[in-house]
Amino acid sequence: MLSTTQLHSYHAQHAKLTEFAGYEMPLWYTATTDEHLAVRNASGIFDVSHMGRFMVEGRQATDFLEGLVPTNVRSQPLGKSFYTLLLNDRGGIIDDLIIEKLSDDSYMVVVNAANAQADMRHMVAHSPEGFEIEDLTPSTAMIAIQGPKASDSLQPLAALDLGQLKRFRCEQTDVAGQKALVSRTGYTGEDGFEVIVYGTTNESPEGALKVWEKLAATSTPCGLGARDSLRLEAGLPLHGSDIDQSTNPFEADLAWVISAGKVGFIGSAALADQSAQNPSGIRRGLVLDSGIPRHGFEVRDGSGVVGKVTSGTFSPIIRKGIALCRVTRGKSDFGTRVSVKVREAAQGGSITKPPFYDEQLYGWKRHKDN
Repeated sequence: MLSTTQLHSYHAQHAKLTEFAGYEMPLWYTATTDEHLAVRNASGIFDVSHMGRFMVEGRQATDFLEGLVPTNVRSQPLGKSFYTLLLNDRGGIIDDLIIEKLSDDSYMVVVNAANAQADMRHMVAHSPEGFEIEDLTPSTAMIAIQGPKASDSLQPLAALDLGQLKRFRCEQTDVAGQKALVSRTGYTGEDGFEVIVYGTTNESPEGALKVWEKLAATSTPCGLGARDSLRLEAGLPLHGSDIDQSTNPFEADLAWVISAGKVGFIGSAALADQSAQNPSGIRRGLVLDSGIPRHGFEVRDGSGVVGKVTSGTFSPIIRKGIALCRVTRGKSDFGTRVSVKVREAAQGGSITKPPFYDEQLYGWKRHKDN
């Protein structure tokens, strides 16, 4: 039997549902492209309550997390939300995640839904004796508000002045009268927020439904289809497709999460090896002249296969097929011409640095006048 989120009753009435990571979730409400463009041009809301939310707190919390991730934890300022990785002993990526520093000894750890149970087992296995990690997933909901008008949609409901909340910062506040944690983060490339609503369960979902329905009055409800096309258009990797436990941060083009000089975290010894730091392949973006690349399609040049598409789709913004791919180092320079076989025909394309849209017109860096 599939799990459901606190917002399932709304989705069942308004959306096309699908299975994802053991949950029944909305695939789309109207059409994926319409929802995608609503986020790029105005604002959209997503139910992301299926993602795991773990509370790590206590006097050992900082030391525990320092040994768990490659990013410096102690030096992060209070109220910081930071992207990092869980690694195995070989330096492979167990998951990518967001850690929110609520105080010097209290952290919210947000992980991918498909990996939540494995992440919890990994964390528990490496925690000090007697140390407890609380799974808040069943007793909270999580809603993302994304797009250039996200603040306009959320501000009337929030006790916090959102103009004072900088990107990748978080703060506890009230949203529509519900206790919540608001962070200026997201998975679309746009400005926006993720709101964790406390004290709401599948048996008592009223608080989550209240927040969602008020946001839905000013933002477009969006499903997993638009969430995937938006993140890919922004060049953001999906664990299980673009990165996995056989991929290290250097191959994933995510080595920037490794804090300079940091040692002693799980996987650090493996990553210190020069062969890990100079991998034969690396994650890159790809734009096709024609056709839509899909997961598993081979990337070729005149010498033969030089890589593989890890995820691909059609970009509603640039109106072309786009992909993330793993290509050999010798073919990874931006602008390199390659081809992908689509429907039995070789389609030309170029290796590209994501995001795939013009950042002056779209995304959180856009000119505010646009």
